Amino acid sequence: MTLFLWILQIVLALMFVGIGGLRLTRPASRLRKLPWTDGYAPGTIRALGAAELIAGICVLAPGILGWSPLVTAVAAGCLAALMTLAVLMHLRQGQRQTAVLPAILLVMAGIVLWGRLDQMM
Repeated sequence: MTLFLWILQIVLALMFVGIGGLRLTRPASRLRKLPWTDGYAPGTIRALGAAELIAGICVLAPGILGWSPLVTAVAAGCLAALMTLAVLMHLRQGQRQTAVLPAILLVMAGIVLWGRLDQMM
């Protein structure tokens, strides 16, 4: 189970560090090309990117640096909450196919949250 959790954590970290980094560094004009960004200010999109970047780092770094595993669990919980909101937003906008990736990431983050909390008990 530990190897499986590590694999999930690495995938989550890569996804969210990449996605968050892009949202922080892309020009506002390129951010606007994504269909879900209608109605959101560039600052809001950048704040979302910062949250994704930080959570992506925190889902992996504690295990590597020997920090408390609680940090990993909290980061995975935050990512699960964020992906729940992303799935709901996409479904509300009628974008069912676009909701698939956030749903997969939600399940992955939920497994990491459950697995790391289970190991701490």
